[in-house]
Amino acid sequence: SPPSPSPLKKSGSINWPFPDRIKSPRTVRKLSMKMKKLPELSRKLSVKGTASHTGSDNPPPLLKGSCRDTSHTVALPSSGRYHLDSSVSSQHTYKKKSSRSSKSFNKGGYLSDGDSPELITKSGKHGHETKCGKGKESLPSNSGKTEIDIDAFRHYNFSDQPKCSQYISGLMSIHFYGAEDLKPPRIDSKDVFCAIQVDSVNKARTALLTCRTTFLDMDHTFNIEIENAQHLKLVVFSWEPTPRKNRVCCHGTVALPTLFRVTKTHQLAVKLEPRGLIYVKLSLMEQWENSLDGLDADREPVMFGVDARKVVEKENAGLMVPLLMQKCILEIEKRGCQVVGLYRLCGSAAVKKELREAFERDSKAVTLCESQYPDINVITGVLKDYLRELPSPLITKQLYEAVLDAMVKNPLKMTASGCENDPSNSEHTAALLDCLPDVEKATLKMLLDHLKLVASYHEVNKMTCQNLAVCFGPVLLSQRQETTNHNNRVFTDSEELASALDFKKHIEVLHYLLQLWP
Repeated sequence: SPPSPSPLKKSGSINWPFPDRIKSPRTVRKLSMKMKKLPELSRKLSVKGTASHTGSDNPPPLLKGSCRDTSHTVALPSSGRYHLDSSVSSQHTYKKKSSRSSKSFNKGGYLSDGDSPELITKSGKHGHETKCGKGKESLPSNSGKTEIDIDAFRHYNFSDQPKCSQYISGLMSIHFYGAEDLKPPRIDSKDVFCAIQVDSVNKARTALLTCRTTFLDMDHTFNIEIENAQHLKLVVFSWEPTPRKNRVCCHGTVALPTLFRVTKTHQLAVKLEPRGLIYVKLSLMEQWENSLDGLDADREPVMFGVDARKVVEKENAGLMVPLLMQKCILEIEKRGCQVVGLYRLCGSAAVKKELREAFERDSKAVTLCESQYPDINVITGVLKDYLRELPSPLITKQLYEAVLDAMVKNPLKMTASGCENDPSNSEHTAALLDCLPDVEKATLKMLLDHLKLVASYHEVNKMTCQNLAVCFGPVLLSQRQETTNHNNRVFTDSEELASALDFKKHIEVLHYLLQLWP
């Protein structure tokens, strides 16, 4: 008789000779029926055998399916193009100490602010997928898994927190580990993303993620600047191809001043409404310090944190402005003016660092083409970093006071159709810059021309003069100097009030300049 697979061994085959006494066709038919079932039995044993080779003598039970997430490029009207994603391989195993089973996932891994497409694979193979079956999943056999204990995350419910009347500033790092028990508006909603808001202003978002099980594996890091902030809101949206719109699945809020009052790092399981949990690590860091970690410690900076006049002299490019300013502004105007939320959204922290280092090495050699830096938010982020880190703010104390005086003598006349001040006010506003040194004057003039152009597209990009003033007011004025001692701390009483008033004035001064800029 022909050989058949053994139910006891995974490979090879043995002969099953029939004894001489087995001659009956009925007996042969019974054996034949049983032998038809052997491949299925062998397959089941093979699955168990595979699981037993994962490094443990006692293999964990088979789990409910959780597939590897593969993110796709999706054009969303509200997000522009900044969230284009390339997922790469990394693994997390989530465990509860009190649970008898573990969750194991294959997931796209090295993602950062904005999930830029220029992030390349760091490890593993792109495209390894786990097939999901009902009630079971093959455990990953790769070594080097990162195990994360869910019990290490403190449950956080915003409704249980006391009312917050304080504010906080600094550089906040957010790392997403995963989300559990999300509730899409429709049962067939599979693709979701998480948006990050600070005091109702959108700051960043993840790529589109595929959610097929009760636990959504995530591995995303964002570095977000916060100034006089109170609330962090995490909003999970589902993307529905029909009728092509985003719908809110759930949301959760964190009161930042009370959270960071004592400890600067927290691992939280934030309760979402109407249901669900999202696992995050929040850290508050000193603002703008060590922003070029990884560079040679002995190397003196030649661009960031250096006086603009010295940069222009060293570059000797025949310009009155630093090359970084010229190159960034030209590229943003070339392909970014119609991007929704321009200057509000942060780009990839890793790619921003790479671009900063390139400018530090040789600003003349930097090329900001779309093929090399497709995420425009990386370029806007580097431009803002440069202005913020100038030793002296572009809007000096003398100019600041001159603008305040002009605001009293010639206040803005805003109507539903826009600014209706006399044209002579614009000429007077431009003349206010005459108090600045030549390089600073040329640099600020180029920036104001640029921001005025961006604001002219406000019906598309939603960035009005007011919104741009909110983004750049603290960057261009003396926020860096005046709040040096306020970074990474909670403001209280009179300090809190004074800082909030300064912040508001900075925005008003820049808004006035932009509205009347010719």
